[in-house]
Amino acid sequence: MDGDDDFGAELAASLDPDSWAWLPGVDYAAGWRVARQTADELNSLLVACGVDRGQLRAIADTDAQGGALVRIEGIAEGWLSLEELLCLAAAIRRESH
Repeated sequence: MDGDDDFGAELAASLDPDSWAWLPGVDYAAGWRVARQTADELNSLLVACGVDRGQLRAIADTDAQGGALVRIEGIAEGWLSLEELLCLAAAIRRESH
């Protein structure tokens, strides 16, 4: 155990069939294509902002109903880079209002 008190709850959530079971008749490919385009655009923006793809990246996925879903995964350094970018964006937004 890594000291995370929610480890069991996270494991149970990841085993939820509604989060991974494919349902007959659902067009998962269409949702994935939308998610892929969005993930590609986000990844391009992250790279343009200096975030290495090996540190943080958007990944296309679908939800249980076939809807587009984009997950962001990364290592701590990547998340810190994103935090810095979001803080800069928030400061610029405050200045412009």
